[in-house]
Amino acid sequence: MLLIKKLNFIIFSILVFIAVLKFFNTPYNIYSIINWDHEKRMEQNYGFCKNESWGFYNLVNKNFNLRNKDIKIINDEGHVLLNNLFEIKNSNNPKAEYLMILNYQDENEEINNLQKYNSLNEYKIIYKKNNCFLLKLDD
Repeated sequence: MLLIKKLNFIIFSILVFIAVLKFFNTPYNIYSIINWDHEKRMEQNYGFCKNESWGFYNLVNKNFNLRNKDIKIINDEGHVLLNNLFEIKNSNNPKAEYLMILNYQDENEEINNLQKYNSLNEYKIIYKKNNCFLLKLDD
């Protein structure tokens, strides 16, 4: 009888252990940590030009020096802004020197047809990737 109780406990423990592994997706998470670097994992979770657009922030931060610049950031889908992770200050100035539009949704994906941002004609496109845009005030 004692042997059956021990065997039941061991089987139950193994099933709980397997359920925990499955719930937390442990094998896939270990695989992704081993095979992908930090930037790729962040881009996978937070998107390049979708969701929070971590990949676009990272690319812009590497290619353009926007620290201490007057920049207005707009996420067209309303997701959280990640500017603090890259030490970029989001300005409330409607005529900021730079304008970053993330996750812009339109059938044509043309920034010039953007009706909801009325001062867009004063900006020129510096960089565009998919549906994310970095614009600079045209002097």
